[in-house]
Amino acid sequence: MSISVSIDALPADLIKDIQRDLFINTVRHAYENSLFYKNRFDDNCVHPSDIKNLEDIKKLPFTGKEDIQKDNWSLLAVPRENISEIVSTTGTTGDPVFIALTANDLERLACNEEKSFGYAGAVKGDVFNIAVTCDNLFIAGIAYYRGLTKLGASVTRLGPQNILRHLDIMKELKPTGIVAVPSFMVQLARRAEEYGVPVKELGIRKIVLIGDSIRDADLTTNALGNLIETAFGKICYSTYGITEAQLSFCECRVHHGLHSHPDLVLTEIVDEDGRLLPDGDEGELVLTPLQLEGMPLIRYRTGDVTFKLSTPCACGRNSARIGPIIGRKQQKLKVKGVTLYPRNIENAILGLQDVINYQIEAYTGDDRTDRIILRIGSHVVNGGFKSVLKDAVLAKARVTPEIEIELPEEIERRLFENGGRKAVTFKDRRQKAI
Repeated sequence: MSISVSIDALPADLIKDIQRDLFINTVRHAYENSLFYKNRFDDNCVHPSDIKNLEDIKKLPFTGKEDIQKDNWSLLAVPRENISEIVSTTGTTGDPVFIALTANDLERLACNEEKSFGYAGAVKGDVFNIAVTCDNLFIAGIAYYRGLTKLGASVTRLGPQNILRHLDIMKELKPTGIVAVPSFMVQLARRAEEYGVPVKELGIRKIVLIGDSIRDADLTTNALGNLIETAFGKICYSTYGITEAQLSFCECRVHHGLHSHPDLVLTEIVDEDGRLLPDGDEGELVLTPLQLEGMPLIRYRTGDVTFKLSTPCACGRNSARIGPIIGRKQQKLKVKGVTLYPRNIENAILGLQDVINYQIEAYTGDDRTDRIILRIGSHVVNGGFKSVLKDAVLAKARVTPEIEIELPEEIERRLFENGGRKAVTFKDRRQKAI
């Protein structure tokens, strides 16, 4: 592999030349070794010899998750005996898909995270508590572990254990960093306060957050991020990762978008019809991972809505960046003329003290328009609290959903009712258009 840790500091023209060569190799490898891409390219009358520069990417067809779900193993581009690891997606949008990694793919994964943690200021000698699962076919846990150890940091693999267990270990081992989902950090701060443990005394200096974004579209800290930074300080770094592409994006100290790694991915933003959008315009994120062996992907439509920033970052890097994930394309809601995503509602309620947990449910009304039920887990059940909730959502999301208040335990059951490893905070019961 030809990975260079410092490639994003090179001049933009040189980065483009490196990407061009890697892209051409990626297309050739996919065509020559993956039955899926051999058939897909032939069906679209395109051949690797047609690809001579980065601009030729528009000649190539898109790949969707439904393609992988339909014939998962046709994407495999190496003999089965060369597979070193198999991971899977969560299956929140249909059946899960399985992703095969070779030994070189695992090394590429480690390099990706080594760079990302470096962006977040991690250094040799740091101790990171990994508070996300490292099993159950979850790619992120092994990625963080391998990336941190490759960087020279130490790790404690506690995973999604009880909050009190984390507090005990953190008081004992004094980790300097933590990898967690934002909701975990909110609960950690709350439980620490309940048990009289000052969070500042835990010694955490870097918080790398996965899953939900802590930034709004204007790159300012959202309600969820404010809850964490109020407790721990402005030491948070937001990330975005995707299993199928075997990579992640991460903020740097400037917090002005999430950096990609130029030698590991090409990034596009497209509209509903697949047309390329200019920097700053919101659209669907499309990824072409570079240097993948086991299961290459070409122009993968992620379903996530964001925007691209290609100008140099104030940190000195020339790598392209993406903004926060604004929402899932298929989760876009239109309520009485207002277009929004579930995240708009989440940002409205997360700062409210008596909200313990929540689930947003969308369904189709009798008039065929989108309707929303907001289920709140709280120990406060009076009408005044419901009015506060309605006012908060109306002010920030410009809609008034139906609101049901339930015990936090009942909401917790709803969030994990199918035995998933991720909480389902948005449940879509809308009828599909015929």
